[in-house]
Amino acid sequence: MSRETRIRAAAGAMRAAMEAGHGTLDELAESLEDCCLLQSPETAAARAPRIVQPPAALAERHTVALDVDEESPAADLALRLRMSQPDVTHTDVRSATEVRITVRPQSADCLRWWLGRFEADPASRTYAEGAYTVRGHRGDVTVALTIVGDDVDTWLGARHGS
Repeated sequence: MSRETRIRAAAGAMRAAMEAGHGTLDELAESLEDCCLLQSPETAAARAPRIVQPPAALAERHTVALDVDEESPAADLALRLRMSQPDVTHTDVRSATEVRITVRPQSADCLRWWLGRFEADPASRTYAEGAYTVRGHRGDVTVALTIVGDDVDTWLGARHGS
């Protein structure tokens, strides 16, 4: 990935953070940290040439439970990820401290980044309806990370019954 593209990704992450009301250096730094295009050149290179269009059944969907404040830690995390991560297809904020995030990683490196981001143990995965789910966390937010995609079985070295 070119230097210019990486700078544009950083600028986009910063702009999204500022639009969401984040203005301190720590909050802006966290937004940059959340931009996986900036994490490693290998991940960026793996992502750049490949554009994956999700099927219509997986159209983006983002929800926040009616009794959850949109300023809550879980809603804030979901918003930051939606605005900075192209892998995110769904977010479902269930409570102020719990969110389900569905991702369609574009490479094995991206999958490892997602697992590491939420300190999720891939050995604890469950499989249902064509998707894997692992539990993790980011700060005080509990994350149910749902992973979908054609190559995920191979990347996880998984076998399951249909």
